[in-house]
Order: sequence, then C-alpha cells, then structure tokens
Amino acid sequence: METYNPEYVLILSGDHIYKMDYEVMLEYHKANNADVTIAAMPVPIEEASRFGILITDDSNKITEFEEKPANPRSNLASMGIYIFSWKALKEALIKLKDVPGCDFGKHVIPYCFEQNERIFAYEYNGYWKDVGTLSSYWEANMELIDIIPEFNLYEEYWKIYTKSDITPPQYIAADAR
Repeated sequence: METYNPEYVLILSGDHIYKMDYEVMLEYHKANNADVTIAAMPVPIEEASRFGILITDDSNKITEFEEKPANPRSNLASMGIYIFSWKALKEALIKLKDVPGCDFGKHVIPYCFEQNERIFAYEYNGYWKDVGTLSSYWEANMELIDIIPEFNLYEEYWKIYTKSDITPPQYIAADAR
C-alpha cells in the first residue's frame, strides 16, 4: 500500500450482496473530513446482535460502536464497507500488527475511536443482504428468483462484467466418475 500512497482506502466485505456507487460514499467521506466512514443501514432489532452496531449523533458522526453486542442499543448496523483516510488506516494497522486475528470490527474501528478519529456513518438505503449464515444465504437466493426480484441482476444500467477462462481441470483420475 505504501508504494501507492493512496489518499483513501476502500475496504469491502466478501459475503454481502448489494449494489453501491462507492463514489457517492467517498464524496460523503470527503465532505465530512472523516478519517473513517462506515456504510450502515437499519436491520431488524432481533438480528442486530449479528452486526457491528453504530450509535450516531444528528450529523451521523458515530459516537459509539459495539461489535456484535448481546443486547444492542440500536439497529443501525455496519455493512462491513469502510472508507479510511490512508493516514488513519496505516497508523491503526501498524499499531495493531501483532494482534492475533486482527479484525476491523473487533480491533481497527475501536482503535480509531481511542485515537479520537472522525468516524461517520454513511446510511445506505438500497438492497443489501449479509449472506454470512446459511439461512440468510438461502433467503437471498430465493429473493433472486422472485418473478420481480428486489435485487435485479439484469438491470441495463448496472451491468456485471466478468472474465471467465474456460480451462480444463488440473487432473482427472483414470477411475474417476
């Protein structure tokens, strides 16, 4: 990362389904002169203990962060999408380099709070599904096959491009079935 010396770093979770224009979130981050911006959205209160929970003031500045609390005091959940100013992220990663299993929700975000960093919530209002559990994965798949799905993979203005190399498998045994 130091080779590139970016001004901002976008961190994404890999077990979510959503469509988001990150440029809008970045503009929000810049407008608030934030050190950290966390994408967030309300979730049902009975599911809130599965997420990092945010408590914000009137300007969406995060005043408290609880990682997967047993008794959540809010239902505003972190989506696992973060924009960091490189300086703040670099400092946190250097400081926490020896922490075993270093995690953004358990270690990096709390460290940033300890340093009095400017941390804001960017409220997202579109479709988002955390598919980190078997039931949420099944539910998301069932939603995708609805007659008119809430999350449409075939929207003309939001195409998905991928590179699919068609390559043979590395090895097939003579007695394989």
